[in-house]
Amino acid sequence: MPVLSHHYLIPALIAGLIQGIVEWLPVSSKTMITIYFTVIGIKVQNAYDLGLIANFGSFFAAVYYFRLEVVRTIKALAHPFGKDYYSRLLRFLFVATLATGVTGIPAYIAVRHAFSAIGGSAAMVVIGILLFFTGFIVRKKEKMVSQSREMDAPSSDRVPGVGTSILTGAMQGLAGLPGISRSGMTITPLLWAGFDAREAIRLSFMLDVLALVGAGVVPLIIGHGGTAAIAQIGLTTTIIMVLVAAVVSFLAIRAVIGLASRWRTSTATFAIAGITLVVAVLALLGV
Repeated sequence: MPVLSHHYLIPALIAGLIQGIVEWLPVSSKTMITIYFTVIGIKVQNAYDLGLIANFGSFFAAVYYFRLEVVRTIKALAHPFGKDYYSRLLRFLFVATLATGVTGIPAYIAVRHAFSAIGGSAAMVVIGILLFFTGFIVRKKEKMVSQSREMDAPSSDRVPGVGTSILTGAMQGLAGLPGISRSGMTITPLLWAGFDAREAIRLSFMLDVLALVGAGVVPLIIGHGGTAAIAQIGLTTTIIMVLVAAVVSFLAIRAVIGLASRWRTSTATFAIAGITLVVAVLALLGV
């Protein structure tokens, strides 16, 4: 395995920057990285796995940002069935993470088989279609955010029940598909459950702490796809990508929590989807 590939150093820096910023928006960071790496010549399967591995950077940033909540939730393991806020938060995270695994692991396996079978250009068509789906999900979320501002905010110690936890986790698992935004998929059911925009975003990001490490680990242990992806750009180059993602994520997360409920990203998602489809179709036609 090459230790460092100077050819991919700048792309790795750019990918880390994309991950650090886009992870906290209702746009799929892994998809943006997949598209970017594919365009510069990396195999689409490897590009997809690198997009997942980049999640490690945002994981480290999220753990540090939510360090107080993380510590208190870990302490709640001593009384997991308690009625206090952190015991209930622990149960939400546990149930939602289980549901994520049930849908997310099969989604990852399906994507790898699909990319292997249909090739890079056709895979980009699939990504474009899934981006359009994300756009509709995000547009729905934006409408609910707008409505939530007109209502009184619920108590800050509310935690999703079992049904909402399962739905939120299952939808997060589907974000393993390229083009599907994790935050868009998780914030939406929380808004459906009556949480105000800011609280839905915070709970989504808390759930993201576990999802991020899972997303990074899966390509390393299933099918050895992550190993092949790292081999193509170099181990040290991959580490640099993760470190950049961690630093940028830490700088971005506070601003996003404060501003995300006001941002309208569905239009941008539709635009990216359209561009992706045009590029993919032109590649299929040999233009």
